[in-house]
Order: sequence, then C-alpha cells, then structure tokens
Amino acid sequence: MLLFNIIFSCFIMLFTSCGSDFNALDANAYVLTAEQDAASEQWQEYLFNHLSKRSAKKGLISRSEGDEHVAANQKQIHVEIAPDLNNDYCIQHTKEKLHIRVKTKAIATWMSYQLIESLGQVKKEINTDDLPPAIIKFNNQCKDFDFVYREPHYAPNTNKEYAALLGTNNLDSEWGIWGHNITRILQDAPGIWAEVDGKITQEQYCFSSDSLYNQLKIYIQDNFSDKPEEGMKFMIAPNDNLLSCTCDRCQATGNTDKNAAPAVVLLINKLAKEFRQHQFFTIRYHSVNEPPAYEFEDNAGLFFSTIELPKITDLKDNSSFQSLIDEIEAWKSKTKTIYLWDYASNFDDYLTPLPSLSVLKAQLQGFKKEGVEGVFLNASGYDYSSFDDLKTYVAAALMINTELDIHTLTRAYFKKLYPKSHQLLADYYLQMEDDFAKKAKPYSLYAGFSEVKTSYFDADKFLSFNKALQSILPKTKGFEREALEKLLAAFRYTSLQIAYNKGTGTGGAFEVVNQHVRPNHAANTLIKQLKKDVDHGIIKRYKEADGELNDYLAQWTAYSEKLQKPNQLRPEQLLTALSNENDVLDKSVLADGVLGFSNDFHQGWLTANKQLTLVLEAGALSQKKTMQLRFLKNNRHKYAAPSRVAILQAGKPVFQTDINDVQEGESVYTLSIPLDGLKADVVSEIKISSSNAQLSRLGLDEVQVFN
Repeated sequence: MLLFNIIFSCFIMLFTSCGSDFNALDANAYVLTAEQDAASEQWQEYLFNHLSKRSAKKGLISRSEGDEHVAANQKQIHVEIAPDLNNDYCIQHTKEKLHIRVKTKAIATWMSYQLIESLGQVKKEINTDDLPPAIIKFNNQCKDFDFVYREPHYAPNTNKEYAALLGTNNLDSEWGIWGHNITRILQDAPGIWAEVDGKITQEQYCFSSDSLYNQLKIYIQDNFSDKPEEGMKFMIAPNDNLLSCTCDRCQATGNTDKNAAPAVVLLINKLAKEFRQHQFFTIRYHSVNEPPAYEFEDNAGLFFSTIELPKITDLKDNSSFQSLIDEIEAWKSKTKTIYLWDYASNFDDYLTPLPSLSVLKAQLQGFKKEGVEGVFLNASGYDYSSFDDLKTYVAAALMINTELDIHTLTRAYFKKLYPKSHQLLADYYLQMEDDFAKKAKPYSLYAGFSEVKTSYFDADKFLSFNKALQSILPKTKGFEREALEKLLAAFRYTSLQIAYNKGTGTGGAFEVVNQHVRPNHAANTLIKQLKKDVDHGIIKRYKEADGELNDYLAQWTAYSEKLQKPNQLRPEQLLTALSNENDVLDKSVLADGVLGFSNDFHQGWLTANKQLTLVLEAGALSQKKTMQLRFLKNNRHKYAAPSRVAILQAGKPVFQTDINDVQEGESVYTLSIPLDGLKADVVSEIKISSSNAQLSRLGLDEVQVFN
C-alpha cells in the first residue's frame, strides 16, 4: 500500500521523477520557447533580452519557436501568459523542460526576475548581483498571491521598475488620485463645500454636489485614457477630519453629522458607472465610518485604515483586531473589494531602527484569514528610513506569501547584497525583531525618542552595532558601500538623539563651560558629519511632518547661542508632574538641564492638556532668586503659552500671573518668576493652566531655578 501511494504521488506530480530535484535549474544551455500568441511571445522576447544582457557566456541563452529545435543537452524554458489560468501562476518542471504559465503581464515581469535570479544562483555566467534573492522555487506548483493589491510604500518601491521586479503595486503609476488629494484637483465653485451645523465650511466637501462630480469627471476625461487596458485607480476621500456634510441632498442620501459614507459612496458609484475602465475607492476613516444602505459598483471598493490597530504580533484575544474584523464584516455585504491602508513606520522618527517585520507578518496572516484582498503599507514613502531596502523586499515577499520566514528572507537578502557586512546586519536586525516580539507591546506610529528608547530600541546594543558597522565600511564597495553610507548617516541622527537624552551626563551631548550649557566636542563632531551627509544629498529628512534634517541641525547649531545657565534644580527635587486628570507624567525632561528644540514637540518637551501641576520638595527653592519656565508655541500641533501660572505653598497662592502679552511669531514663551516671597522650607505646587479653546496643549521643557 505504501509503495502504491508513492507511485500515485509521483503520477500526480505530472510524471516527474520521484526523488529527483527538478527545482535545480542547472543545464549546459537554455532555450526559450513560448506559446503561440502575442502576449506569450512578448514575454519570451523580454526574458531573452534581459537574460542575454546578463549572460557572459555566448550561446548559453537562445530562443526557438518550437520543441523540435531544443537539443538533448539543453533545458527548454517555455513561457505562457494565460488570462484564463485558475491560479496566478503554475510551474511544471521536468528534467528537460520548465513550463511557466502566468495569468497577467505584471506577473510575467515578476516571474522573469524570479527566474533570472534563480538561474544566476546555478550559472555564475549570469550576473544577478543587483537583484534581490528569488522567493520561489521552480518546482511543480500552482499558486495564488495572498493579496491582489500589494504595496510596501517605502522609498525603494517608489521606483516603478523595482516595484515591477518585486511584483508590487506602485502608487505613482497606478493612481490618478490618491489619499486625501481631491483638494488638489477641485476648484472653488458654488455648492462644492459642506454644510455643517447649518453653516458652509471650506474644511470639507459636499459629496452630493453636482459641481464636485462634474469637476472630477472632467479631470478624469481630460487626463486619462478610455482604453480598458490602461485603466487607473482613483481614491475619492473626504478631507482628513471628522466633518460630514448634512445639507438636504446629503441627508437624503443617508448622511448624518457623524457619517459621510452614503454621499461619498454614491459619488464613487456614479463615477464608476461613467468610467468602467477605471476603479474607484474611498477610505473607511474619520467621517466615512458606517456602511451605507446600498452596494458599491463592481469597479468600486474600500480601503480600511488600520490606524487604531496596535502594532503587536499577538492577535489572539486582541480586542482591537476583533473590532477591525467586525467592521470589515459589516462592509463585506456592500463591496466585494476590501483593501487595507496599513502602517509600518514611526512617522516621527524614520531613522532610528524599528523592528516592524514580525508585526507585519502576524497581521498580514490575520488579514488574509479574514478575506482582505489587498494591502497598502503606509511607511516612510519617498523618504529614506533605516533598513528600508530590506523591509521593502521582505514586505513584498510576505504580501505574496505570508508563510515565508522572516529570518530566512532577511539573511538571504543581506548575504546577497551586503557581502562584507551581512552577518553583522542580519544578527543585529533579527535580534531586534526577536526582542521586540517577546515584549508583546505595540510600538507607536508617532513616538519621540523618549518613548522609542523605552519601547523597541536598545541604545547600548545600537552603539555597539554602529561602531562595528563603521569598522566594516572601508572594506565595502558598490551598492553595499553606498547603502551603508546612507545607513550610517541615519545612525548619526540616532547617535545624536541618544546623546541629547543623556544630557550633561556620561555619554551626553552637553557640557558646562564658563557657566553656560553647550554641545560638547563629540556632539559637534556628529553635527558636522550629519550636516555633510545632508549637504551631499545622502539623507534629508528624519520624520514625516516638518522633518528636514537641516532644521534639526539648526537647533543644535543655535544651542550655544542660547547662553543657557546650568539649572540648579536637581531632578530628585521635582517630586511629581500631574496632568489635569491627575495622571502622573514623565517628569524626567523637566530637570535634566537640557532645553527643548522649538521645531519638534518630541524633543525635550513634556506635554499636558490644558492643565499641569508640578510639585517641588521642601528646600528645592532655598537660596534661589528666579525660576524660568519655557513653553512651546506651535499652532499646527495646538501648543500655546499658558493663560495662568500660580505657585502655592501650604495650599495658599504665593505667586500668580495671568499671561496676556504673548508675542506672535515666536516659537517659545519664557516666563520668569521672582522667588522672593516664597518660603524655602515648604513644598511648592506650580499650577499651570490654559483657557485657549483652539490651542489645547501645554509644552514645558525645563523648570529652571537660579541663584
């Protein structure tokens, strides 16, 4: 019976020899043949040209019109584009012939490079040094990609040719409108603006407006083809806020003051009917939050934002994940096309290494299980981020097959493209992934360095790794050298952040000279090196919003000009920092002797909403004459100077001031408080409050006291 099963298994493997590994592609020569149709023959031509360019051996690659021209000592590679194929691709491999069938031209391009790289592994005459490792084996199989839409939005994937090689989608080549960007297309006209609480507002659109529809229609007609094979994708999304139009027409569609989905979906359905060659989407996000009463057109669909989903590997008993799945289920009856707008970066720090791949794999597996068909992975986009080339490769592979192993992919990638440093790079990155997975805590999508170092980042391991990597750099060349120079430039930013957070302590960035705090020699060296990197175009930004490294470096350069006196308040004398909800805040930045950067609320600032109470121990103000409090002003992020500051001792106010003289245009407000009337041996409470309705945040960087 066992023998019968073995024979039967061999039979169903299309007569391949059981026990022979026909995944091995080695042969004396290769002959490319194709199915006799235009698309397949074009693929044959493409594959022949690219293999020929890469081959150093004459006669290694040839092409033929049929099987009869293939010699006995040659391996035939037969290619076929079959739109009616039941799977995305099928491979049949015997000793003499490799037959590859794919469903689309895009898959053919991806498969070409899988094959070229695989051939390069067995034939050194075929140069594939620039190609990432193949992720499939050329054995007998028929497979579907795990996701239909696959876009890891890192900088490498913004290159259209590289995206095609990886088998991923590319925003710039496939989308006529993306994200919240209809505002770039629409012109001011009567009726296009939303009505909210009975008033017209230009912060949101009326999606039942005929004028709005006509502008979108004309834009599509004038700028895009009407050929089905040249179809594009369009995202019709409200502005990035919670406002929903409740004019009579929008209410008639089903809109409420908290849900704009009915009018938005009716609009994209109208466009979808008008332009059947294109696809139209909106986003389940903010004001689009509950399914409408009607279904989407066949060429319309929905992106789900996962912004509320914690970045954690454990999905079991995860209430946030279950809530997302419940919402997806609610929309499934309305549209057959559901993709995810997922996230895979710390958008406030692109450069400090982030272990995101283990989380990505776990969540992709969860998404696939629930029937999600596509993923746009919002990452660092057009900006460089540390290890973004590795992450692009691994994310692309996981979107094709979520079962692939991250360790195997990572080591293969580094070994192929970083021949001198691969062991060091892989060991460090994978250890970081493993350590973070064990913590079972999510990373934040918007975290400053103070949070980063307590979440996923080990400064000591990083500094050791950074030093070892610098020692390897002189031994490298080509792509590896260029990539490591960019990575080490990013690491100079992270090294500065580590030093900044250590303040005037050991390994810190600051020293006291002539009774003034200033950056020390080590910090100034890093500043100069990073400035050189920026000037040479190696690296430009460190975060998504207001992230120019030149602005960051300007804060460092200007620090010496502040003429900051050393703070005489010791950290242990500041007992507590409480928010208006009596939540205990991290007070460490308030007496570390280091001032915050005015261009970044994460850099040295403590944040509280509306009210902040500080408690100083008895004796903290002994023999002190002046206190200075520095507050951040930033309209975009809703930071403002306080309205009132009071100091209480034994429950009674001993100092109080209302603040009305705040000058416009300045990014920091400094309040000086005389300490003459305070008792030195009594606990002091500093109560800070804001009554500004529009600007709700208080940012304080240091409680400074001086003789």
